[in-house]
Amino acid sequence: MNVVIVGGPHSGVGKTLAAERALQALAGLRYGAIKLTVADGEFDKPHDRGVCGRGASCGVCETVSTALPARIVTAPGAINKPNTDTRRLANAGAIAVAWVIALREQAPAALAAALDWLNEKGAHAAVIEGTTAIEWLRPSASVLVATDPGKRWKRVAVEHLDRFDIILHNLIEGLRGDVSPPPAFQAAAPIRCDLADTENEGTRDYQRALRARCAADDGVLTAKRGASPRA
Repeated sequence: MNVVIVGGPHSGVGKTLAAERALQALAGLRYGAIKLTVADGEFDKPHDRGVCGRGASCGVCETVSTALPARIVTAPGAINKPNTDTRRLANAGAIAVAWVIALREQAPAALAAALDWLNEKGAHAAVIEGTTAIEWLRPSASVLVATDPGKRWKRVAVEHLDRFDIILHNLIEGLRGDVSPPPAFQAAAPIRCDLADTENEGTRDYQRALRARCAADDGVLTAKRGASPRA
């Protein structure tokens, strides 16, 4: 299954909004969506329970532990709960939506199971909102959205910045922190956009770039599937 990864260096940069715009750009292609929450406590001391790296937890990460290392939430009541990211993904046009909550070591297997579930629900591809997936997946396209300034970047975003195909500088009104991004962010010539505005030229540039990349990747895969075996 083709996937698009949408990530960000920390909370509040517009990851869900970027994922919504991705689903809208790929409308008609039967994309499902997955919200990936990796409870790795990246900014905390080692522990046997998931702890949010934000420093102020909403309680979600603490629902997984060594005893229950991963959860895949698909119940309609939970996915469509008002004012949630999963509902926003569903409303943006996803065929089906799953929420994966997992400790880091269990995240790849849990994500694979969620992709299988999306396939069973009729999705042909998936948008994954979750930065950590870039560590092990080879997506059709990958998007990283950040602000400048912002907060301290997570390790995964710093180490894998060069693996993201599309870099977005989201022009959110009001500061999202006072920390400048790594020099590599601006060096990557990010698309300056206001993701909250569907008519913004930068937002449209992002969607055009994403459609082109996904179409090219799908064409390669289709050609490979249709190739005759060697004699």
